[in-house]
This record gives sequence, structure tokens and C-alpha cells, in this order.
Amino acid sequence: MLTGGVRRTYSSEEKIRLVGEAHGGRGAVAAVARRHGVCTSLIYRWRRQLKSGELSSEAPGFVPVHVLEAAPAGYPSPVMTPSVPEPPPIERRAALVEVVLANGRVLRVAEDIAPATLRRLVGALDAP
Repeated sequence: MLTGGVRRTYSSEEKIRLVGEAHGGRGAVAAVARRHGVCTSLIYRWRRQLKSGELSSEAPGFVPVHVLEAAPAGYPSPVMTPSVPEPPPIERRAALVEVVLANGRVLRVAEDIAPATLRRLVGALDAP
């Protein structure tokens, strides 16, 4: 509940600076929040936004484009192409699954392993 106060706005640079200050050991977020009069939930939100790329210190701007006379062979229209390369795709790593075999051996495999491959591995490693 607001008690007549004015909601403060923070620039991207301030948000990033506070998230950076809060990057420490246990209790760092709470300490930074107290020191700057910010709710801890805001710092956690800004941290998530920074990780997702939603929060950036770069100001939005125009992207330069080059206009071509005609699309090269094999390329569809439109003929405008951005001159800024696309960022690399985000690599997703599969979680590990731990299988304890009857003989006590432990097998760690990716969660997306093919069932046939898992059966072959278990068959090979489950021998006494």
C-alpha cells in the first residue's frame, strides 16, 4: 500500500548497477535493497530481466539496413536485410538422470537419451 509516496523509476544503468552490487554471497540482495531503499523483489526481477536479455544498458536505436536492387538468386523477397548479425542461438543443456544398476554401478545419462541406447548401456554395464 502506498502512503502518499511517489513511485520511483530507475534507469537501465541503475538497475544493472544494483544487480551487480547484489551479486555476492548470502544476504547480498537484502543488504543492497536496504542500502538503496529498494524492495528485494525488484532486484530479483531485474536480475531475471538481465539474464533473459530484457534489460540492457544499450539504448534502443535504429538498426542500419542495406537496400538491394534485387534479391540474390535463391533468396526470397523482401530485399531489405539488416547489417547486424543475429545473436547465436541459446544452447539448452539436457538434465542428467542417474540410474543405479543392480550391481551397484551408477550410470549418468542425459534426460533425452534414446530408450534403445539406454537399454544397450544398461545391458552392457549391469553384468556382475
